[in-house]
Amino acid sequence: MAVRRVTRKYDSVIEFLEDREGIFGQGMVLMPAESVRGELAPELKLDLLIPPLGRLGPIPAQVVNRDKDGNVGLHLPEIPDTIQQRLDELDVAIAQLRDWFLARGELVAAGASAASQALGQPSQAVAQAVPAASGRAARGFPVPDLSSVEPDLRGTCAEREFRTLLVELAARRATGLLTIRGRGGRIRYGFWSNGGPVGFRSEPLQEGEVLGVLLYKADQITKAQLQESLAIMQQEGCRQGEAFIQLGIMTFPQLVMVLGKQVEFVLQRVLGETDGEWTFHELDALPERFLPSPLKAPGLVFRNLVKQARAMKGETIYEALGPYLDKYVSLPPRLAEIAPEMGFGVSEARLVGTIQESSWRMRELYAVSPMSRAVTAAVMWAFLELGFVEFNEHADDARTFAALRVIIDRKKNQIFKGSHFDVLEVHWICVGEEVEQAYQRLKKEYKPSRYARMDDADRADVDKINVALDAAREALLDDRARREYRKSVIEESKIVQSAELLGKQGDMAVLRNDRRAALTCFSKAAELIPGRPEFRQALMQARNLSG
Repeated sequence: MAVRRVTRKYDSVIEFLEDREGIFGQGMVLMPAESVRGELAPELKLDLLIPPLGRLGPIPAQVVNRDKDGNVGLHLPEIPDTIQQRLDELDVAIAQLRDWFLARGELVAAGASAASQALGQPSQAVAQAVPAASGRAARGFPVPDLSSVEPDLRGTCAEREFRTLLVELAARRATGLLTIRGRGGRIRYGFWSNGGPVGFRSEPLQEGEVLGVLLYKADQITKAQLQESLAIMQQEGCRQGEAFIQLGIMTFPQLVMVLGKQVEFVLQRVLGETDGEWTFHELDALPERFLPSPLKAPGLVFRNLVKQARAMKGETIYEALGPYLDKYVSLPPRLAEIAPEMGFGVSEARLVGTIQESSWRMRELYAVSPMSRAVTAAVMWAFLELGFVEFNEHADDARTFAALRVIIDRKKNQIFKGSHFDVLEVHWICVGEEVEQAYQRLKKEYKPSRYARMDDADRADVDKINVALDAAREALLDDRARREYRKSVIEESKIVQSAELLGKQGDMAVLRNDRRAALTCFSKAAELIPGRPEFRQALMQARNLSG
């Protein structure tokens, strides 16, 4: 069975910070060849081992690249809030250590600036993390005067046009100022960094979008706390987030999180206002550093569209997709460029993979999609609205055959290097039912008719794969034969240790009244050591659980 959990071990916090400044900051992790054992599942869970933080995880990850040296590239669609909070706490601790060394004269200011850059953290982050360092007089983000500069992009706030803009800015990894002139003379300024918004400012001020008001309306702070923060802002000339930290209402990591939520809230409002015009000026740098990470705007738009589609009547969605039922579906390169910004769920990512692997008609896609027909239609409608899908009269044979050859080569490699368990893609701790399910799935995947239009060599390889699948099933389906074969490829001590561990996990499941988990653990323990009466007795007891 493919490995579904891996650990990226860093030898020092400096090594991690260097990684974070590089590919980790772009949502990627490189797994060295020596840290990867066995075949990895397409989607897996990643743990980070960082001194002195210890283990952080699990983080959802997707395999996106395997190079010839055995290194594996992982894409991190989203860092869980709990993990991000720990990383933010690390940044704050380093910033405070820096200030301590500066105060002792053991670190010069230039070194401190370099340290801040190495952290990938803005100077504003340090100022808000250490309240004593605050003291900016101006409220709101400063807006550069671009009145005499021709914008790089311009357009209207009509739904499709504005959505196209968000996708374009993400694909460009653009940094700059978005100016939206709406009804009644209202102006909104959106600050974009590396393809996504990090802050907004409105003139005149929109009270419903102010941080304190948002928190108050969400019952996160009291009216008294809101008034106290306003008093501190007036007295010290600081921003409201800094005032909240001084009052002990929130920590720095919490402030970063709520500022990100504020950016999302304002962008949702902007998306709902379809009157007005916008211009975008690309800038080398923003007028100040912003705390939140750039919001993945295309992902937000995609989620909104899927939600909208799910709320529509089914026949409306099917009618919109009806003209494409007999056309072949493909995804343009544009989607691949911003896939990390989309925040696809596991099933959505699998649907994208299914489309990329072969040429399917729209009506066929409903049958092979990992999601229900209704959800598949909703996702495809959202893709259509975003311009992320193309429909063609004819199948792309070259793309289809290339994808099928990848599937054939992967299976040939498993057969050449692996055991019967690897051939059927099951864990060596498996039971007969799992063997049969895996066999039927793979026989369908390698059905000769699927490869009928390929060349003689490819078809011959498919025939060999089917012979190997039949042999693996014959060796593993019978209980006695499977146990004997397991002993020939797995050390006996490992079998015993695994059985005992499964027994302990089963005991814990019984305490939780988790019938399903208990049955799984004890049945597999009994599978490994059928002669142990306590496993058989525990299995009988698990069947009587009510949970």
